[in-house]
Amino acid sequence: MGDKGRHVWARDLQSLISGRNRILLFALVSFLIFLVQVFYGFGYHAFGDESGHDIGGWAIENGDILYRDYIDAHGPLVFFATWLLGKVVGYHYAFLFRLNALFITLISAAGLYFVSSAASWRERLLSPALFLGLLGPVWIVQALNMNGYWIFGGNLTVLACSLLVVPALLDKPVQKWAAAGGGAALVLLPFVAYSFLPVTALFTLSLLAVLCRRTAKLNRKDALYSLLGAAGALGIFLLWMLLYADLKGFIVYHFINNQFYYAHYIPFGFAAVFKSLRPSLLPANLVQTLAVCSLLLGSLILLVRTRYKIAGLIAIAGLLSLDARGGTTFQNGTFVVAALGFVAQMVPYWLNESRYKLSTVSALLVVCSLLVGLHAVSTPFGEDYVQRKQAGFHPFKKSDNLIDQKIREYAHPDERILVIPYNPNVYIEADRLPIKKYHAYLPWEADYAKSPVAGYERDICVDLPKNPPPVIYFDNWTVWGIWKPENFMGCVVQLLQTQYTLLPGIPDVYVRKDRLKQ
Repeated sequence: MGDKGRHVWARDLQSLISGRNRILLFALVSFLIFLVQVFYGFGYHAFGDESGHDIGGWAIENGDILYRDYIDAHGPLVFFATWLLGKVVGYHYAFLFRLNALFITLISAAGLYFVSSAASWRERLLSPALFLGLLGPVWIVQALNMNGYWIFGGNLTVLACSLLVVPALLDKPVQKWAAAGGGAALVLLPFVAYSFLPVTALFTLSLLAVLCRRTAKLNRKDALYSLLGAAGALGIFLLWMLLYADLKGFIVYHFINNQFYYAHYIPFGFAAVFKSLRPSLLPANLVQTLAVCSLLLGSLILLVRTRYKIAGLIAIAGLLSLDARGGTTFQNGTFVVAALGFVAQMVPYWLNESRYKLSTVSALLVVCSLLVGLHAVSTPFGEDYVQRKQAGFHPFKKSDNLIDQKIREYAHPDERILVIPYNPNVYIEADRLPIKKYHAYLPWEADYAKSPVAGYERDICVDLPKNPPPVIYFDNWTVWGIWKPENFMGCVVQLLQTQYTLLPGIPDVYVRKDRLKQ
């Protein structure tokens, strides 16, 4: 190649990666990173917490009332989304419910795009591209690929921030639809998990602090549209709950059971939060460190740019409240998504005068996320990058292995089974629903059984002998290596010995004795 040819090639390359093309190239690479991880996420390991949501949607479709017939500790919004998606994709290919994670994330990315104050559509692409580029490398690592409440909580927080809170704090015009959407996101957060109520309260307090300033661009009309959006979302969701859920049961099994029983078994509170904020390069802590650094950068930009310092600090406190689990496990996914979405929105406000600096800093942030994804271990499976590749691609659905065939043989399609202490995956693999009130039984549930709320008694030692299912799958799991089944549900172990028979050569599958004689 002559000097002239090299000069033309260099000029074409410089043109490709300069100015507007630089942003387009960054957006394309970020979207590809995200979509590739989303695809592989459909075939990554199944997980019990996620399967519990899938089964819940299926049970509701079959007439069960949430928190009365199908009882789970998680908030109702993920069950609503699963039930709704099940109307389209059915209930026998559980991996398709992971579309929920994709849909809610793309909605958040769209929100970042449409509220951007950038002059051109290319520049508006940068914020959602940065968000997806940051999420992509940790998508599987942090279990964001799953149909979990944590991905809903994180993305609703991103929507509330991008549509309403951040524009208000930066004196940017709040469009009517954005105000309504932000209000809807805020009011739905506590229905994802009651532990997200503080972020709703603190974001609302931050908005009120801005609204009270006479010079603020946020006005009463914006507040009205926010209230209308919140009222509309609340009304629609409460209507669904009136039809498909038990409202008091929601309070009992989601709030009371979690706060007063389950909370004693987990690290939960300020001490755990403060510990989690310390940077760490341990593989299990890398994603959390990325989230903390992202929140710190976004917070610094916000506090420098806003005129309302106290309101800004209140909003940041709201984001920090999402870190209540203060850990490195999948439950902290809400904090991770919210922090990455927050920094993706704030960086363009910091470097909006220089496309070169903006795209360069954004690219560096995505590179950091890529490095984290390569070196972090996944939650909850604890697999490094090599192990995740070796895991292969296995979409989760009904199984035809010998165990599941035997379960289907002894439990007819219209009959239900019980899987204990905890392995909801079996219901999907065996293509059988759980018995009413129980799809698992764990130590904190046994604690609740000792002092239940009147009218919401739930004691497996009382209920199971009254209506024993044809098949019980019991794997004798010692919960977290500490609590043995005989110590918190010894009655079930005794029932298995007297009324059931372990199938020869089939581990963990117990069939009712009278069914074996048929």
